[in-house]
Amino acid sequence: MPLALLALAAAAFAIGTTEFVVVGLLPTLAGDLGVSVSVAGTLVTGYAGGVAVGGVILSAVTARVPRRRLLVALMVVFSAGHLVMAAAPGFPVLLAARVITASCHGAFFGAGAVVAAGLVPRERRSRAIAVMFTGLTTSTILGVPAGTQLGQALGWRAPFLAIAALAAAAAVAAAWLVPDDVVAQAAPPSAGPAPSRRVAPLVIALATTVLGWGSQFVAFTFFAAYLRQITGLSAVAVTALLLVFGVAGAAGNLLGGQLDDAWPRLAIPALLVALAGAQLLFAVLGANSVAVVVLVFLLGLLGFALVPGLQAAVMAVVDEGSSLGSTLNIAAFNVGIAGASATGAVIVAHGGLRWTPVVGAALALLATPLAVVGRSPARDEVSQP
Repeated sequence: MPLALLALAAAAFAIGTTEFVVVGLLPTLAGDLGVSVSVAGTLVTGYAGGVAVGGVILSAVTARVPRRRLLVALMVVFSAGHLVMAAAPGFPVLLAARVITASCHGAFFGAGAVVAAGLVPRERRSRAIAVMFTGLTTSTILGVPAGTQLGQALGWRAPFLAIAALAAAAAVAAAWLVPDDVVAQAAPPSAGPAPSRRVAPLVIALATTVLGWGSQFVAFTFFAAYLRQITGLSAVAVTALLLVFGVAGAAGNLLGGQLDDAWPRLAIPALLVALAGAQLLFAVLGANSVAVVVLVFLLGLLGFALVPGLQAAVMAVVDEGSSLGSTLNIAAFNVGIAGASATGAVIVAHGGLRWTPVVGAALALLATPLAVVGRSPARDEVSQP
């Protein structure tokens, strides 16, 4: 495994930690800055918006910047932004810094996926992408809990200082380890198939990400409430199951990379059907605590196994040297999360907590034919130069 992939994974770890670490710090942060918890919650939604919108804009603006230089610059800005957060005199400055660093998040994963794919032979591309994203999944297991504990012990500013240091170290590692031969400038617009021939496959791939990846978040957003109210678990047991989900997600990410490399046309459709089945079983057996433990592991494994293949599917229909299409898929991941969470909120508001996994299963099944069409031989022919 190229050492450069470890540098990308380290950066992904820092990025993943900052995305959700504020959730556990909102009450303390809100009280210190004199805002309500609901207002402080915009630090989460604003970050998602920064990834989805700012990341795409930043990727488009930097399309011609050599990849290594871009990755290093993004992590330097990301680190500096967290220093600003740690010293923020008020909430508006903190929020602005969050949105700017979120834009770096989106652009980094877009460019990083292209670089990761370029570090290995084409038949190992999904596994390389999976290694990079392992940093993101690992952050949910280690980074977020550690950051939350640090914030509770030393104040909410301390985690931002720690993340700034992690990002700076990742920038140094990228500058040192990412080789020159994968930092070629983006291919010119005329290279490869005509842009008009890429539009439909790209839309299909992005829609698959929104529906397929988002499907699990209809229920996952309300996992704690489901496990407490339907399954009848204690708060400690819920925390333990969320850890199980995170570990399964990290394993699923690596498994998904291997599956997509081995069976690029079958892996995503098969995983979507399996994910739908697991969600339906979760709805049926949700009151059985033993079954729920197994199903939570399966949901994490299957859901995160989608990530490498969904990213590779988008990269297959855009210029190999361009990170814009890859960044669009990072935005699609966040759109899927936001849309599914909002859908789940409406269902729960109308007393349908038990039905959230059923709706999630339906979304996964809706994504399945898109995945089949998107990974068809005809699509592969369009993606070839």
